Amino acid sequence: MRFLQRRGIALAIAGASGLVAAACAPVVPPAGAQGGGSAARILGSPAHPLFSTAIARGRDLGPLPATTVLHITFGMTGRDAAGLSALLASGKTVAPSDYATRFGPDLQRVASLRRLLSTEGITSQWRPGDSTMAASGTVASLDRLLGVRIDRRIGPDGLSFYAPGAPVTVPSAWRQTVNAIIGLDNYPRARSAAIRSPNGVSPSDMLDFYNVNPLRTAGLTGAGMTVVLIEIDQFDPAMLAMYASKFDLPAFDVSVQQGSWGTPASEAGEADLDLEIVHGIAPGAKLVVYYASSTNYLQAEAQMFKDFPQGAIESSSVGQCERPQVQNDGNALNDVTAAAAAQGWSMFVASGDRGAYDCTPNGDYSDLAADLDASMPAVTAVGGTYVFLSSNGGYFHETAWGEPIEQWGSNGGLSIFWKTPAWQAGPGVQNQYSNGMRQTPDISANADGQSGWDVFANGMEEKVGGTSAAAPFWAAIAALIDQDLKQKGLPLIGFANPALYYFAQSPAGLPAPPFHDITQGTNLYYPATPGWDYATGLGTPDVGALTNDFEWYATHHPAA
Repeated sequence: MRFLQRRGIALAIAGASGLVAAACAPVVPPAGAQGGGSAARILGSPAHPLFSTAIARGRDLGPLPATTVLHITFGMTGRDAAGLSALLASGKTVAPSDYATRFGPDLQRVASLRRLLSTEGITSQWRPGDSTMAASGTVASLDRLLGVRIDRRIGPDGLSFYAPGAPVTVPSAWRQTVNAIIGLDNYPRARSAAIRSPNGVSPSDMLDFYNVNPLRTAGLTGAGMTVVLIEIDQFDPAMLAMYASKFDLPAFDVSVQQGSWGTPASEAGEADLDLEIVHGIAPGAKLVVYYASSTNYLQAEAQMFKDFPQGAIESSSVGQCERPQVQNDGNALNDVTAAAAAQGWSMFVASGDRGAYDCTPNGDYSDLAADLDASMPAVTAVGGTYVFLSSNGGYFHETAWGEPIEQWGSNGGLSIFWKTPAWQAGPGVQNQYSNGMRQTPDISANADGQSGWDVFANGMEEKVGGTSAAAPFWAAIAALIDQDLKQKGLPLIGFANPALYYFAQSPAGLPAPPFHDITQGTNLYYPATPGWDYATGLGTPDVGALTNDFEWYATHHPAA
């Protein structure tokens, strides 16, 4: 079956469809929300300053009591990094046992480290192949082991937290075994990537716009597929029920996992948004939410990958900005996501909503920065666009998302940690800004607040945009495509990037161009250009064409 049917293009709607900016009264954000301009407000993201700013400008209240028990995470150094990179670039996967044998941490080195921890009274839990190791010990024992003093502090915004006075580095003697130590502070770095908006679109609008309807008409709903989400705020089942009722969808199939990785904040709208967008596009998919605190979401993500060792689809709208001070977090996150990709996971991560300036908490222009979570080489970073609907449905026009007045936009840029992966090649990838580092985003979808999504959250019907909307949309279409591939006895998408960039190179025999190439607008710094760009990546999907291309890729790509 081919999925190339399209509606004719007509004139764009203005006014009634809500896709032209207009003056409006500001929406009151929830407690702790960040403010932009009157047209859009951030959902659920703390307005705290950067961690380094909180240390420099806050107050030190003295040492944390020596008997306080801290739960920390060690990022464990794997083996054969070059071989793992080659595996990911090939699009192939390995079983968990093979991953542990070929790429996992060295068993003897880990055993030696655990014995050392035990002599200091620090307990640890690890199993072969795991990229992280959980440990618990008192402040005194950690000080003896690492030579680190942990103090109680108050940030310049009044937030109480504990942290060392300087970044903690891995002891040189450990570096063949450990590449990250996380959990010696509890400062909230993670934030969501969604904004309130005065306008919105329905699931049926997006089914038309991105040519998803041929799949749905063929009976594909995502049935048999699992989409897993990390959430740092809670969803309201009553809101999900109202969403399903309004858009004539079946009841949600959603379960929640919550463990020792912390308690999520109260409902802020992010979790509702993520679940509703996936369900609106792939109503048959099973949804699994891993609740976490904003300081421990990496532990939840590591557990999520363990719980689905054969792979699933992740939608993540949680992230933090890249700064040298978060190298520990980056090392650990890179290890767990690379292991997941090697075992068949598809991971779609929101690139962020502050344009090219991801480290500016309130959207103010400062210096260029990418998002740490989206820049991982083993994930698919999802940026955002502004959508213009046609008058009878179907694709009309998109521009890059960048709002200079509100200072919101699709994050994209150059990583400071990760080299350009072998698979990141194609028209536009090498450009005037390239410096040999990983470039984001990879792809995009509707995210601008003015063309955002109609959702139910916080006790009301709301209109929400942000790359937090684009990431679950891509996760949902991956569920539909995976169902199609499974029915045809073909490999599932898995790590999507090698295939996506291969499609962008228009190889001989490719059934159809799968992307809308966005060439107008900016993300407040980088322009949208022909081919790949920092504002929109490879572009947005023609889902019917993309499905045909993944079918073709399974049997025609050299790696197959």
